[in-house]
Parts: sequence; C-alpha cells; structure tokens
Amino acid sequence: MNTYSINGSDTTKSISRAPETVQTFWNLCNSYGVSIARVRKLEDRFESTEGKTFKGTHYGKVSLYEQLKKPEKPLWFKRLLGVDTTNPTMQILEVPEDFVINNDMLSAFRVVRMERSNNTGLMSNNT
Repeated sequence: MNTYSINGSDTTKSISRAPETVQTFWNLCNSYGVSIARVRKLEDRFESTEGKTFKGTHYGKVSLYEQLKKPEKPLWFKRLLGVDTTNPTMQILEVPEDFVINNDMLSAFRVVRMERSNNTGLMSNNT
C-alpha cells in the first residue's frame, strides 16, 4: 500500500509526487470534502459508519471519511484543530501499489451524494 499526504512525512509520500491517477483520485476526494480516503486491494465493505470525528462511507473497496459538522473529538493533522474547526481539505489517501480508478470506485462518490441529499446513512445498519 502507498499512503499519501499533502507534503509527505516519515510515513507518507507527498501527493505531488504521486502518479497522475492517484492525484486525480485525491482531487476528486478533495472536491467532495473528503478528509481521508482508503482504497483496499481485497476486502469489500458496504456500509456507513459514524465515529466521534468522522462519518465513513464504505462502498466496495473504497472508504471515504468526512469530518462531522460537530465532531466530539478534536482533529489532528500535524496541528490540533478545535472541535468547532472544519478541515476543508483532503489529508490522507491510502491506495494499493497497482491503483487505477474504475467505475466501482466512482460509485462510492455517488453514495456520498445520495446520503447527503437524503441526510441519512443509506447503507448503515441503523436505517
């Protein structure tokens, strides 16, 4: 797996040095207000989750995490963001070595759109 962040770090690579397909996926995540995205190589998930800081949309091999409007816990990305502070940009992307964008991955963004328009977790166990 390759993990990317904005500037890179000891444990991540800089998104500016990523292959074009990875940068395109990063930009798509960013345009949707996603803070963290993960593309798994093997496991499929189909659910919505909500923690104290993020809401997760899991569709197939893609997990997209959006910061809650009112998170219970402060958010850390190199610096502490207050509980009422919104993190407006993409921060972390984890993808397999052989990453390519496909229609199944794009479906995760359709689910995010549907959940936002219905203001519900369409795929959660609670609905």
